[in-house]
Amino acid sequence: MTAPVPPTSEPDTSARICRGDQIGPCSSCRRPTHKYGSGARSPLCEFCDAKAVQRWGRKLRAD
Repeated sequence: MTAPVPPTSEPDTSARICRGDQIGPCSSCRRPTHKYGSGARSPLCEFCDAKAVQRWGRKLRAD
């Protein structure tokens, strides 16, 4: 059984371990998540990323 997804008001686990200036909204659900790199756009939280992988597969991601 999988754990229930917490409400979008709760930050992604990656946002809990990074600096405040590296946190931005998930491009899908707006949950606070870790932005990768300076000026990063369209990050996905771990929950939306998992849904995207199920739908599109891991190869869709850029290297």
